[in-house]
Amino acid sequence: MRMLAAELDKKGRPHATFNLDVVEDAQHFVSQHALAAEVRRRIGDTNAVVFIDEAQRLPNAGLFFKGLYDLGTGCKYVISGSGSLELKANIIEPLTGRKRVFLCLPLSFTEYAAHRLSLPIVKTEEPLAANTYERNRIIAEYMRYGGYPRVALAVTHSEKTEALTEIFRSYLEKDVQLLLGIEKSAAFETLVRLIANQVGGIVNRAELAASVGINQRTIEKYLWVLEKTFVVRMVRPYYTNARKELRKSPKIYFLDLGFLHLAKSAGGQTSGDVFENACFLRLMELETAEAIRYWRSVGGAEVDFILPSQNDGMLTPVEAKLGARVGLVGKSMLSFFASYHPKKAYVYTKDTERTINRAGTDIVYLPYYRMLQIA
Repeated sequence: MRMLAAELDKKGRPHATFNLDVVEDAQHFVSQHALAAEVRRRIGDTNAVVFIDEAQRLPNAGLFFKGLYDLGTGCKYVISGSGSLELKANIIEPLTGRKRVFLCLPLSFTEYAAHRLSLPIVKTEEPLAANTYERNRIIAEYMRYGGYPRVALAVTHSEKTEALTEIFRSYLEKDVQLLLGIEKSAAFETLVRLIANQVGGIVNRAELAASVGINQRTIEKYLWVLEKTFVVRMVRPYYTNARKELRKSPKIYFLDLGFLHLAKSAGGQTSGDVFENACFLRLMELETAEAIRYWRSVGGAEVDFILPSQNDGMLTPVEAKLGARVGLVGKSMLSFFASYHPKKAYVYTKDTERTINRAGTDIVYLPYYRMLQIA
C-alpha cells in the first residue's frame, strides 16, 4: 500500500490513508458519511484512492464498505488486513461484484531469488544457472527460512530465526486463540506439528484425532482454519476411475518453508518431504487455472503432483526427488503412463538436468531453480 501511495505521489494523484489500529483514524468509521466527509476534508472533492489498513478491526466490515461503495463517492478503496478469516466472513460476501481480491502469500522462490540477486523477477534463472555457489546458497536459505518478507529482509541467522519464531508463536498464541477463537491452543499446536512431520502424506483424520486427543469434527475445523489463514494448502486427489483411484483424502503442504521447519523442529536440514513441499510451492508459481492435484491408485501407485493442461486437457505428472537417479523410473510413474499416456513428465531434482524417454513419454529432470513450463 505504501508502494502504491508512492506511485500515486509521483503521478500527482490524491490519496488518503487510514489505519483502524490508530484511534484517531478509527473514529471516522462511525458511519459511511462520516468517513466520506473526512476524505473530502483531507483531499477535497475529487476522485482519489483511499487506503484502509487493518480492516478486520471494523465490526460488520463488509456491510460498511458495501454502503460506502454504494454512496458513489467516486473514490477507489484499497482495503487490507491480516485476519483472513474475518476478512472473508465480514468483507468478501457482502461485496460480491464490487471488489477485486489480491492474496499476498509469502515470497515464492523466484521472488526470493530476485530479492537476493537484486534483479527483476524475469532475469533470475540464468544467473542462478551460471553461479553454482550463489545458486546453492540462495536455495538453501529459501528452504531453511522460507519467504515471509520480514524474515527475508533480516540479515543474520539469528535475526531470521528470531523473526520467524515470533511469527510462528504469534500465530499460535495470538491469532488462533484470540482472533479465531480456538479453545484448545495446545491441541491446535500439536496438530500443526503432527502434520508438519508428515507433510506431503495423505491425511488420515481418524489417526490425527487419536494422536491429538480431540474428535474428528474438531480436526476438520482446525484444518479448515489452517488453510483459511494461509498456513497450509490442501491438495486433492485427481481421479477418473472411481473404483481404482482415491477420491477423498487430501495431502497437506505448508505455504512457507520456514514455518514448516519450525513446526517440524527439523533444524536446518532439507529432507525429502521438505523438498517435496518446496516443489509444490514452485508449482504454485505457475498459477494454473486448474488446481494442482496428486494421483494415487487403490493399489498404492502414487504420483506427487498432477497438472492439467489449460489447452488440451492433457495431464502432466510431476515428481519431487531430492536424490533422483536419472533413468530409474518408478513403478508408480509407469503405472500413471499406462493409464493416461502423458506427452511429458517432470522430475524436480536438486541439481540434475536431463531428458529421457520411457513408454513414449519424455521425462524431463529439472533442477529446482528452473521453472517448469507446461502448454
